[in-house]
Amino acid sequence: MVGKVVRLALAMLLVAFWSEEGQALTESYEDPNKLKVWLTISARKRFVEVSWSNAPANQGDQLLVTREDALSFQTQLLPKHTPLAAFRNEEGSGQDDGSPSYMPISGFTARPETKSDTSEVEQKYWVANGGATEVVAAIEPRKGLNTQWFTTGLPFDYALSQNVTVQTGCYGFWASYINAQGNILAKTCLRAFPRWMNNLKSKIGEMRLRDLFIPGSHDSGSYRPNFDPLVRESLVTKYALTQDDDIRGQLMHGVRYLDIRVGYYRSSHDRFFIYHGITKQRPLQEVINQVRDFIYETNEIVIFGLKEFPVGFGKGLAVHRLLISYLRDQFQDLIAHPSLTWRASLRDIWARRQNVFLAYDHEAMVEEFPDILFGSVEQRWGNKQTWAQLETYLRNINDFDVSRFSSRPVSDMAELTPETWDVILDKTGGLRKMADNVNWRISQLYRNELGTNANIVSADFIRGTTLVETAIEYNARKIYM
Repeated sequence: MVGKVVRLALAMLLVAFWSEEGQALTESYEDPNKLKVWLTISARKRFVEVSWSNAPANQGDQLLVTREDALSFQTQLLPKHTPLAAFRNEEGSGQDDGSPSYMPISGFTARPETKSDTSEVEQKYWVANGGATEVVAAIEPRKGLNTQWFTTGLPFDYALSQNVTVQTGCYGFWASYINAQGNILAKTCLRAFPRWMNNLKSKIGEMRLRDLFIPGSHDSGSYRPNFDPLVRESLVTKYALTQDDDIRGQLMHGVRYLDIRVGYYRSSHDRFFIYHGITKQRPLQEVINQVRDFIYETNEIVIFGLKEFPVGFGKGLAVHRLLISYLRDQFQDLIAHPSLTWRASLRDIWARRQNVFLAYDHEAMVEEFPDILFGSVEQRWGNKQTWAQLETYLRNINDFDVSRFSSRPVSDMAELTPETWDVILDKTGGLRKMADNVNWRISQLYRNELGTNANIVSADFIRGTTLVETAIEYNARKIYM
């Protein structure tokens, strides 16, 4: 008992801090009760979202968003032609009815409510870095709600994500929580996490993949390059696409479990494609190239989970054998040898430099190819259509989780699933709208309650969640638990 108290005390004393390059300066755990801020991206309109917890919400507190790192804040008298305008956000994702304010630089999500006052020609504004950096969004935390999630009207350009490299840390947007005097109490940014496993190696090296909190993406290959849902959305894309980043972008931003559904298309030059249901998405070769290049750059570990095989495989095993031979040729020495077993520590995996776990959802094939295939990751599907149903399911499988005593990884599939007629009649508004409805709730559920015992958590449009940051924080903490 004393030992546990000491370990917990040490954990509370350590403070995690990440440099601009995304490197862990100290691989440690932050106090869960301190003020924290997050930035995410909504799926439906790709607006920047701001969330925070443990806010003091004192008089004069503000949550300010900038496009550059804000080192300090000051007030300036500026012409009143661009006032902060309070508005009701129809696209809001969370508890966002607390008198928010928004600087109208890039347009509104709803018509602003402004009061005309011709007698005043100047007004005080918050600016950053002595006026060199503009504040593009301002939100006033609501008294009595120490945790809030708010969708701004600031559009995020996914071309920024395409330019992310293994050296990228913060980019695009920063958010700062300040008090009435302009003191910065907490700050965050949109961030890449290309090497989070390696950054925590000294702490998590002796753990198994089953011991970690691993961010995953659902239907990982269901994306479309340079796709703009505001311009090109159709009934098909509404229910076929599940991610906005390509595979490289997902991995660069922290995903380490890929949910891969492969179909066989005999008459095509590229015979293997990623499928979502019966809709053909990206060539498998494209996905493999991005995984392979990422691992060579970062030395991270990736679980490549092959599941369902929805098109072209038939009842025989011939196409499966073709696919497995293809995977062997493509990944070669990167394939983790199953002699490692799921019980292997991360340090053992890195020692062999075999970083791709081919988890194959077909027992006969796993038995036939014991030199390259692991058994599948267990996906825990709720098939739920509302948040209330999904929350109940996720709580139940984690409260009564006997699988934690096994070494086989499991993935909570933390997304809503439309029924057939929901798709045909477009009753739910599409997967993007469904994701925006639950991603902020999923983030809070695993951050506050389910994160301790979570293994893999997979989501649609994962950039709309804080799962990656939460996973890193819990993994850094586990060594002291």
